[in-house]
Amino acid sequence: MINVVGKTTNEYDHERLSKAVKHAVCANRTPIGDAENCAQRVIERVEHWLADKTEVTGRELRLQSAAVLSDYNADAADYYLTEKMLF
Repeated sequence: MINVVGKTTNEYDHERLSKAVKHAVCANRTPIGDAENCAQRVIERVEHWLADKTEVTGRELRLQSAAVLSDYNADAADYYLTEKMLF
């Protein structure tokens, strides 16, 4: 169990992160199948990074996810990092 800390503490949610990554990739006009494959690769690498941690901040998780996503789709990573600031 990994806790994501911030204003509140939440357990890491694989599906929530996957959905956010897919949304960022699709926002850059990538077909859904490619977005799903990309999200799967990102999740695998992020979960490997999380393996030895008991707690991370939401910011740390977001930055790590964006860094991994940028290896596959830099535009989607930029969108992923800034989408909450835009709205």
